[in-house]
Order: sequence, then structure tokens, then C-alpha cells
Amino acid sequence: MKFKYLFTALILMTITSCTAKQPESPQKAPLKQTIHKAQKDITSWAYWLQAPSIAGLAESPYDLIVMDYSADGTDSKKFTTKDISVLHKFDKTVLCYFSIGEAEEYRFYWQNKWKDNPPNFLGPENPDWPANYKVRYWREDWWETGLRPYLDRILEAGFDGVYLDIIDGYWFWHEQGVDIESAADDMVKLIKRIADYCRAKSGKDFIICPQNGLGVIADCSPVYRDVYFKTVNMVGLESLLTNVFSKEDQNYRLSLAKELSDSGITILDVEYIKEDQYPNYLKKVKALNFPIIPYGATPDAALDTLTDFDRYRRGNKGD
Repeated sequence: MKFKYLFTALILMTITSCTAKQPESPQKAPLKQTIHKAQKDITSWAYWLQAPSIAGLAESPYDLIVMDYSADGTDSKKFTTKDISVLHKFDKTVLCYFSIGEAEEYRFYWQNKWKDNPPNFLGPENPDWPANYKVRYWREDWWETGLRPYLDRILEAGFDGVYLDIIDGYWFWHEQGVDIESAADDMVKLIKRIADYCRAKSGKDFIICPQNGLGVIADCSPVYRDVYFKTVNMVGLESLLTNVFSKEDQNYRLSLAKELSDSGITILDVEYIKEDQYPNYLKKVKALNFPIIPYGATPDAALDTLTDFDRYRRGNKGD
């Protein structure tokens, strides 16, 4: 089966749907409590999901790498402890991409019988991404069937953290009739459960980095908003500064990203752009009133190679 990822090529539509709520008055973000020992030293990052090369990643200039646990998404081609240790020898911090809001047919946990007899946690197929299914992420059977066994593989390989996708799955279930605060609280509970499980086995410095779904901190209850801020080390964002849906939506996302940054959470941003757009992208980064770590991926959003973005960035710091 073709190896596909839910890094949301249709990201603009998804982002807008789950960040529509505009808070009347921003709340003060709680102080961070968990900081990775190497977090302050990370100044660049790269995002390579499909068939990543260990040698290519090791020789790259990037400090932090986001990659899959497998070369093709299957268990038979999962990366080993030796593979990840090579990256560590080259001083790379390595996060494992991990979809927690949808189930994927090509993953080891998938059972063919689910097509005709789906488990209770399995929701409808994503019309934009065939072979990917919404999940009732709050259910214990999803944790036991898909999430916990997946985390065990990630921990066994020696990754430094997880890069959690489909956080905005909470908004999908809200649109199906689930109370918005309850759906958001349950997503934050899951992020905290993942963090607790991994840190108990790998240590307190294990990195938790949700991707997108910024609206969850506005839609959840105050208690779980605090939990989110105290649990998360980094947040990955797509299309924050280019290819935006609307100026209003962009301003809302920027305001939430600044709250996160002000609390000590590192903001990673990836833009799917051509090389000739690098100068404009970096100008926008420089103009922000909070720091982000930028990365320019290819415009097709395939995430199947590294780009020379960091080399360009380092060569044009004076621009």
C-alpha cells in the first residue's frame, strides 16, 4: 500500500475549522515545568517522513529531526536502536511522527477484519485521505490497540520524543455532536497520558510536540489548558506565515502561538514553499514578536527529502 501521511496537504481547511473560536480576552499562560535539556540548543529543524535516509539526516546541518519510526510506515522496515543512535552521535535530537487522531491502514496494528467489523474506537474514513480513519481517541481500546503498542516501538528505538499529529481531531468529533470543551479536554488528557507513559519509561526529558490544533488551548477547560502548557515542550505548525487561509485566521493562530512561546514552549514552523520564497519567508519570521524555528519544505508537501533551507538561512542572516 502506498505510504501516506496525515501531515494535511489540505491543512488550510483543517486549521480554519479548529481555530474558529476567538477568545474575548487572552488568558495568561502558565509557566512551563518540563524543559528538555537540549531544547535551548536547538536552532534548526527538518521534517522528513517518507523513506528518510539515516546517513542523509546525520550529515545534514539540522539540530532536530522529525521522522517516522519506519522507512515505509510498516513494522518490517522500522528503524532500529542502532539507526537512531547514529543520529545521536551526530548530535541530532530526533522526534517520531505519530498520528494519534486517526488510524492508518498501513500500520502494524491494522486488522483487515475492521472493514466489515470495525472496533468501537474506529470512526469514518477520511474522504481526503483514503485508508485513514478518524478514531474516538478517548477510548481505552484505541490506547491498547494502537497507541500504547506504537509508543513501545518508538521508545524501543530510542527516539527523543514524539511529534503528535491530528490533534485537531477533537474538532471533527465536536462537529459530530460532542461537546466542544469535552472533546478538547479529552485530547489534552490523551497528550498528557502519552507524556506520562513515555517519560516513565524514557525519562523526564522525553519531548512532547503536538502538531497544529492550536484551538485546543482555547476550547478546553482552564484546568486542562494548564495541563497542556505544563506537559508540552514544543509545538509544530504548518503554513503559519505563507499559504494562509485568511488574515483573520492567521492572526488568531499567531496569537495562540505567541502565548505558547511566551510560556517557554518552542515553536517549530514548516512552510511548503519554493526556494525563491525563502527570502520573503525569513523576513516574515524576523518580523514576528516571538521566536520560531523555521523550515522550508518542498511545495508539494511530500516530505520525502531534505531541502537546503538551513544552508540558505545561515548564509543570509544579515538580510
